[in-house]
Amino acid sequence: RNYEPLLPGVFHIPAPWTFRNPFDETDPARLAKLCAKALEDEIAFQGGDTIAAFILEPVLGAGGVIVPHESFMPLVREICDRHEILLIADEVVTGFGRTGAWSGSRLSGVKPDFMTIAKAITSGYFPLGATLIGGKVADVFEADKTSFGAIGHGYTYSGHPVGCAAGLAALAETKRLRLNENAAARGVELAATLEGLMAALELVSDRTTKKPADKKTMAVVSEAAYEAGVMLRVSGNAIILSPPLIISAADVTKIGEALDAGLSKA
Repeated sequence: RNYEPLLPGVFHIPAPWTFRNPFDETDPARLAKLCAKALEDEIAFQGGDTIAAFILEPVLGAGGVIVPHESFMPLVREICDRHEILLIADEVVTGFGRTGAWSGSRLSGVKPDFMTIAKAITSGYFPLGATLIGGKVADVFEADKTSFGAIGHGYTYSGHPVGCAAGLAALAETKRLRLNENAAARGVELAATLEGLMAALELVSDRTTKKPADKKTMAVVSEAAYEAGVMLRVSGNAIILSPPLIISAADVTKIGEALDAGLSKA
């Protein structure tokens, strides 16, 4: 609501969120199929020939750190292909090792038509974003002999040499340190407490009604964890954890201990 009116002509489907979804489904695999069916239904309602692309995050970030079942993205890819709809993967958060793979799409074994990337491309040392375009889309633009084939989106600092240099250097270090492998290993360790190196804890005051915990409770948890040596990111009634990919096993243990201290105070 804070950002409306939104771009017209954009339609949504339910997220594969086992805790909150309109189907009251808690099984991740069945929920993935239900959400994919919702996509099929929306395409049928709107008309596939009116849809330019379907956009998704391989793992939802600000939307709640929702990790879909491994079958979800392949199901989406198949549906998009069948209806000749392009698939855009927002990899701003999941790109370059966060999920344990080089991209969230690759973790699911899917090749999107576009990938939007930022954040980890320079490890935050310099502002840089980019759009990756798959071959079948790029070929259409490159083969065009009319002026309509040009991509006319130019920005003042497009291709900035300092930004590009920072990106190349950061990616070289990311590969040299094999941070995707570290993220996968530390994610397994963190899974003993949470679920992976990109995770969130949603706090509720009533598990039956799923009523969100109030601000006072979240503040108590956050402050207690801070006193235990860990700064948490609190968003509404959720605690979001996206630690650096260079995190050590000892750091993972400390996060778990601080969370335990914080939750014990609530």
